[in-house]
Amino acid sequence: MAQATRYQYVTKECLFCDSTDPAGHPVLYQKNFKDEDLNAEVFSARRTADHFHYEMVKCQKTGLIFSRNILDDNSLNKLYKESVVTFGEQTEFIKRDYWKPISEFVKKWSKKKALDIGCSNGFFLEVLKDNGYDEVYGVEPGEEPKAIARADVKDNIHTGFYGAGLYPENYFDLVCCFQTLDHLSDPLGMLQNMYKNVKPGGNAYLIMHNTKALQAKIFGEKSPIIDVEHIYLFNKENLPQLCQKAGFKVVSVFDVKNGYPFSYWIRMSPLPLKKMWVGIFKALGLYNKVLAINAGNMGIILEK
Repeated sequence: MAQATRYQYVTKECLFCDSTDPAGHPVLYQKNFKDEDLNAEVFSARRTADHFHYEMVKCQKTGLIFSRNILDDNSLNKLYKESVVTFGEQTEFIKRDYWKPISEFVKKWSKKKALDIGCSNGFFLEVLKDNGYDEVYGVEPGEEPKAIARADVKDNIHTGFYGAGLYPENYFDLVCCFQTLDHLSDPLGMLQNMYKNVKPGGNAYLIMHNTKALQAKIFGEKSPIIDVEHIYLFNKENLPQLCQKAGFKVVSVFDVKNGYPFSYWIRMSPLPLKKMWVGIFKALGLYNKVLAINAGNMGIILEK
């Protein structure tokens, strides 16, 4: 008798087209894990676990890459709640890189209330607070990130999942969401909720992976974005379409440059012979030097 599966699965379709014809959604990569391979560490940010992924397909009409058969929301929620924060020494680099694209825009925006969805340990709430926002709020499913958040932002971090009714409509001047939308089984629903929470004339700011970026093309299936965490993966053409579908006006779409030490780039890349590369960069005195590149992230600024 076959052993019952540990998780339940659901089937996803393209967010844009109505076609369910498999020919319109050919398989890019076959599923490469078993249920017993999955644990909370696999779903933790910037972990170095194996990059497991579901069967991943690509819509021929829209270019959307997505995971076809995924864990149901109950299974995903449990794994995310148990995951941990592993940004470590990268936090200050991320704060700088995520703030820079909106620093000029913010000068013209109202700065009363802001929300960060998937806020981790509140690092960007700190940035918003330090740059003039009166009230900052965050949502994060894991309990451990809130425990290590800075004291002046900790109390406004909601431990749980973002959804309808969590905050009042027309409430925030800015809603942020970084590297989260592509983890969701219903990203359009998320954007629609964001639209309701933003004040008229207010803004949303998102950062996520770009499937047309150079690193995605070079590394293919070994790219860090081809991962069990990621359900829907976007590019600079279809992400704005989804945001407009939710009601937003698109203000700007752009590449996001990330600056990290060579040690980080080596650790996170799928390069072979990593010990050799570590030795080379240490010998050259570059191992802890910061390299800023367009590594594959894109940003979008929206307006209600």
